[in-house]
Amino acid sequence: MKKSERCLAILEILQRQHKVTVTDLAQRFGISEMTIRRDLNFLARQYNISRTHGGAELGNQPVVRMISFDEARIAHKETKEKIAAMAATMIRSGQRIFVDAGSTTRIILNYLNEETKAVVVVNHLKVAEQALQFENLSVIMLGGDMIRITNCSSGPVAEEQLKNYQLDIAFIGAAAIGTDGKLYDGYSPEARLKSSLFSVAKKVYVLADSSKINTYDLNEFGSLSQIDGLITDAGIDEEGMILMKRHRVNVMIAE
Repeated sequence: MKKSERCLAILEILQRQHKVTVTDLAQRFGISEMTIRRDLNFLARQYNISRTHGGAELGNQPVVRMISFDEARIAHKETKEKIAAMAATMIRSGQRIFVDAGSTTRIILNYLNEETKAVVVVNHLKVAEQALQFENLSVIMLGGDMIRITNCSSGPVAEEQLKNYQLDIAFIGAAAIGTDGKLYDGYSPEARLKSSLFSVAKKVYVLADSSKINTYDLNEFGSLSQIDGLITDAGIDEEGMILMKRHRVNVMIAE
């Protein structure tokens, strides 16, 4: 079993049991306890799980992939900047757009022409604050349950509010794009919110650096066949391109 598959399985166990031990996991996967410790350390840096002396615990909460707004901690930052810059060129005055809270999508606003007049719908406090710096943007913050750990709004209220809008473009991130052609997110309420965008946006573009391709996460929210394009980087390998061609995805490479 690959590390990515094993880590996903560990997260699913934590979702069910809320606590795991190194010894039990090592026996379950037939690998060394040292390898399991490395896996748990890796997961603790990306998700809201806590390392304990003998394993890890989640507590009485769902697994959430941590969204960092500390620019110094963002992985593949230069690549993501290029992807966001390309996405920004697609925005026209008069459009209604959705920008999610992903580490790539939120950078779009850094490259937006200040003269652009548009309506921007967001579900993250930091993204809303950034959008409000543009005098020509009308900003709509989705309501609903605020997730303290990510500062995102989600849940039934946010989903119902979103369904009342008609959007021209939605720019969304993906925690993973699987070899099965599915799009994945690290948090189920966020995944449900993203899935509702396909029914209200004329065009949906996924912004994801090449490291996300041919990987998996916990929650499926859509498929490659539903999107209008993938904006990624030149690091996408042959296997990734074959996957995109199989699902007839318009791939845009940010140079």
